[in-house]
Amino acid sequence: MTEAALAPLQRAQQLAGGAATAAVVGAVLIVIGAVGREIMPPAAEALRSGEATPDLAGVLNFIRAVGAFIVLAVPSFLLAGALLDLSKVLDEYGKGHFFTLKASAGVRSAAEYALWALGFKIVGSPTIFAWITQEGRGFEWHMEPFDFGLIGFAAFVAVLGRVLEAAARIKAENDEIV
Repeated sequence: MTEAALAPLQRAQQLAGGAATAAVVGAVLIVIGAVGREIMPPAAEALRSGEATPDLAGVLNFIRAVGAFIVLAVPSFLLAGALLDLSKVLDEYGKGHFFTLKASAGVRSAAEYALWALGFKIVGSPTIFAWITQEGRGFEWHMEPFDFGLIGFAAFVAVLGRVLEAAARIKAENDEIV
């Protein structure tokens, strides 16, 4: 490979390595943010109001108060999982393993996690939260136009991951022949 072709490849590997670290940091920040926004306020309120006491009834009250809000944090946890999957892909790219089955499957998996996160954000979490808090028995859903765009984006990335997987399989077969 010529030096002119190698320079962009090396730069891409460096960027991928740094991006892998940033993806892990992003996943951690998402989890911390979700816990801080969705779980800590009801937990603090349960402790402050005296609902949570050192006996079994108090522990159950605390779990009930906090558990309903954990459901609202599930989409964030799934999105953090998507970022962790993506960090593994970026790590592979950083090592120079661009057309591997592992990296390609990681792209698809990250997109699927993102789709699951969106599904929970739009339908799963609102519905389960309404059931737990007994505010409703049907299906709740909260979808914004931006969510629709993210669904399309994540679905296309999942398709891209499948295309990359097929390309990696073809490459592996060609490498075996040569």
